[in-house]
Amino acid sequence: MKKKILIHSPNLSTPGGKQTYFASLLNHFTSDIEFFFYGAQGKKEGKLRVITRLISDFWKFYRKLKKNKYDLVHLNPSMNMKSFFRDSVFALICRLTGTRMTVFWHGWQWEFEKKVTQRILPYFRATFGKADSMIVLGKEFADQLRKYGYKKPIYPITTVADPIFFKLDNKFEKAETSNHENDGITLLFLSRIERVKGIYEALESFVVLQKRFPNVKLKIAGTGGELPAVEEYVRSRQMKGVELLGWITGDNKAKVFYESDIYLLPSYHGEGLPCSILEAMATGLPVISTDVGGIKDFFEDGQMGYLVEMKHPEQITEKVSLLINDRDSIRTMGQYNIVYAHNRFTPEKVSSELERIYSKSILGS
Repeated sequence: MKKKILIHSPNLSTPGGKQTYFASLLNHFTSDIEFFFYGAQGKKEGKLRVITRLISDFWKFYRKLKKNKYDLVHLNPSMNMKSFFRDSVFALICRLTGTRMTVFWHGWQWEFEKKVTQRILPYFRATFGKADSMIVLGKEFADQLRKYGYKKPIYPITTVADPIFFKLDNKFEKAETSNHENDGITLLFLSRIERVKGIYEALESFVVLQKRFPNVKLKIAGTGGELPAVEEYVRSRQMKGVELLGWITGDNKAKVFYESDIYLLPSYHGEGLPCSILEAMATGLPVISTDVGGIKDFFEDGQMGYLVEMKHPEQITEKVSLLINDRDSIRTMGQYNIVYAHNRFTPEKVSSELERIYSKSILGS
């Protein structure tokens, strides 16, 4: 008999890392998977509407667990103010209904964790701490959960690249060489557009790079709260060679990766393991990022690209310059990344690992 799993998630049609993750895995599960979508469903809400919708979400979730017999509920919190307290109520509901649960930590804000979580450990232990297992994207998160006194299994896992990046018959040519050796270099920043993702460090670096390499270009893809300010930043400085693409998905996203040469994500956010890094690797791009979250657990500095210190645009400039001045390194790193990604980050491999965790969580092993 197939295991019956309820995954608690934002609506998969809206932007976000969790949504991208599950949308990529959706057609690869063998278990009986259902989703409970919480949140605003992509709509803007006032404060009163947020409160009433939250209460409605909690009630609907409770009714769903009482009405249906699930083998396991999969919760997807992040260690930040909004997600922690909201999702802890869903964890309490799992306890009230006697439903097994696994808790997958997608992001981790260390400042919040130190100021808040460590001071309310009894509450943590009474909510998330009752999970039958936990899933993490970085070893440092697992170590911290053990410090909280969590004694049940903690499983490491990676995120996943969109299936479109593993279709060998893709209409976009595989990036086995640097994509535009005769036309200059295209840098790509694809992420939620927020300050903590390193967008301004990328822009500051680009200003210097363009003086050194006039044909270098920067594509920025994504949406977020900082997007209007970034648009004004580019406009007011009359920056040339910068293209703002907005939120892109599917073929459009794949095309942007395949047309780029180097991927930038100089984040100082509490990252887990961004799907965009895996997608950049799958399309043969060297990656320039920081050693946050789960990135440092697998990233091979100098082999897959380069790690730079947070909030240091001059280091981004230095590493990009190294690559531009040595096109063979772009090719070599790109080929290495393609093989690495195809061996580890496909939806088939990640969904299989996730379902193995479900089975162990249900059996209590």
